[in-house]
Amino acid sequence: MTSHLYQAAASTMRWMAESGDDGHSEFGVHIEYEDLYDAIIFFCCIYVGGQIANFCRMPSLVGEIIVGILLGPPLADYVPNPEAFVLLGEVGLVLLVIEAGIDVDVSTLKLIGSRGLAIALVGSVLPIGLGIVLAIAINGTDNITESIAAGATFGPTSVGVALSILRSGGVLNTPVGQLIISAAVIDDMIALIVLSQLESLTGTIDAASILIPIVSAVCFLVIGGYVALFVVPGLIHKYMHPRVPAEHIGKAELALMFCFVLVMMPA
Repeated sequence: MTSHLYQAAASTMRWMAESGDDGHSEFGVHIEYEDLYDAIIFFCCIYVGGQIANFCRMPSLVGEIIVGILLGPPLADYVPNPEAFVLLGEVGLVLLVIEAGIDVDVSTLKLIGSRGLAIALVGSVLPIGLGIVLAIAINGTDNITESIAAGATFGPTSVGVALSILRSGGVLNTPVGQLIISAAVIDDMIALIVLSQLESLTGTIDAASILIPIVSAVCFLVIGGYVALFVVPGLIHKYMHPRVPAEHIGKAELALMFCFVLVMMPA
């Protein structure tokens, strides 16, 4: 038994010695102890920052974002392998958006109606317009594309951030919380349309490059929303529920939802 352990340890040491400077070898990828230690310290700092924000009567997400900015590449550059953390953050953002969709109460959303749309339009168009005006006032009219890009940065409303703050405040399932979530979704859609128009302005400008992103986004929102609210639930109730045991219906619906997400993400 001892000889087998010695051989395994010797093989591991030989593999680490033969690994390249970038941490790669024929057996996979390994990391340095210092990187692991720094990552653990970073997670601990994020937790402490969130608790300090809670103590100051602010959402924990505020403290976590501040710690990420202070220790991230823009300032201290303490975080090891920042690309890996960005990847994990993008995955977490996707999961937060999915969770936001799950937490939307359709019945409350129907009561909100046009108010949510009006708030979303004002909350997107007004900041984007003010950003464009300020950019033109500062830089002049020499490059309108840059001014539109500056204005577009004020448009998006992070659904994930709004969801976390509303949940921590205990108002997510109230009419006000649902109003904010629905407005944030529409805000993001409007911001995507503006960004697509910005991309089209960098190349050859024609009617197709301007209209296609707008029409596709509106059709996706209207048709996709109608199908999700009025078509899919009936199909699930008719074809899935009779074939799936009652105790596994929730898991089956969750699996179906992730299948929809994987299909629609490339679009």
